Amino acid sequence: MVVKQLKKELTKLNAKRIKLSKFLAKQNKKTLSATQRELLKEQKQVMTRYAKVLELRIKDLEVKNDD
Repeated sequence: MVVKQLKKELTKLNAKRIKLSKFLAKQNKKTLSATQRELLKEQKQVMTRYAKVLELRIKDLEVKNDD
């Protein structure tokens, strides 16, 4: 059950990361301040790291369930 919830969370997170990436690609200096652009880039990096942690947790739980 936990694995299913983690996979659902990962799917939602990845969808948000994709939307953020597309949003950032469309922005320029006129639409966002430099500070906001940098903060959004940092947010995307943190989301990516979190997604990697979720993937590792899922893999670990799946291996333990196979035992």
